[in-house]
Amino acid sequence: FLAQGFLYHDLSRACFAQTSDAVRRVILLGRLSLYGPGAARLHEEIIPVTARWVEPQIRKEPLTLYARDAETRERTPAEVDWIERLCAVRPPARVLDEACGQGRHAIELARRGYVVTGLDLSEFLLGVAEERGRAAGLAIRWVQADMRRPPQGPFDLVLNLFTALGYFDDDRQNQAVLDAIPRVLAPGGRLLLEVLNGDWRVREFEPREWFSVGKVAVVEERALDASGRRMRVRRTIERPGEWHEATHVLRLYGAAELEGMLEAAGFRRTAIYGDWDGSPLTAHSTRILAVAQRDG
Repeated sequence: FLAQGFLYHDLSRACFAQTSDAVRRVILLGRLSLYGPGAARLHEEIIPVTARWVEPQIRKEPLTLYARDAETRERTPAEVDWIERLCAVRPPARVLDEACGQGRHAIELARRGYVVTGLDLSEFLLGVAEERGRAAGLAIRWVQADMRRPPQGPFDLVLNLFTALGYFDDDRQNQAVLDAIPRVLAPGGRLLLEVLNGDWRVREFEPREWFSVGKVAVVEERALDASGRRMRVRRTIERPGEWHEATHVLRLYGAAELEGMLEAAGFRRTAIYGDWDGSPLTAHSTRILAVAQRDG
């Protein structure tokens, strides 16, 4: 499979074929050749390998790394403690968790008595979240939707965490994510936005990073467009017997640009922090947390 166009897991040549059913598949064709003395060809055959195609937005592999990260799960209660302090919110407030993934924040909030709605584009991840919420005996509304079109509120708090903002190629679409939030917030309601600190990332750019989680090895290869404030990331995840590769492009935001975007979306005031504990944003902060409030 490393010949005839199949190089480094990338199909440089591909075609489409019609089948007798509606199941979409990926088909790889490899040539098996056996040679004897004097390079005499003893056997040759074409070997097809097929696999069911899964849409990128519902594949589970990219997030299994984080799902298995015990440290991430253990810090969730502490993060929800800080959410309550930074946003001055208490049960039974109504919370919308955008890009909720497998529901770790949504479930912890519901466990504390909040009325929670979890939103995600991935049907698979919402299924995982729903199963975990049900196992915990919690009533949570799960909604499959685009963040630009959130469900009707009103909500007292909207969460957009773990750098869920910035994946659209068009800056107007990233702005549309923020524009939609005041429309579903109750008067005086708040947004908590957490993103990678783009100013820090541009200044401390690393083209390659390796790390591991248990038996899972991860390598990120990055390319930076400093003028366009975008970073292209190719992430390879390897575990015994399998690997997964995915590429995404992330828009990098600094605090000043985020404040301007939130103001344009209609938020009255914004407080900027450099970590979950409410510490000030500095040049060394790797994250930006913004708490924005709608007019009361």
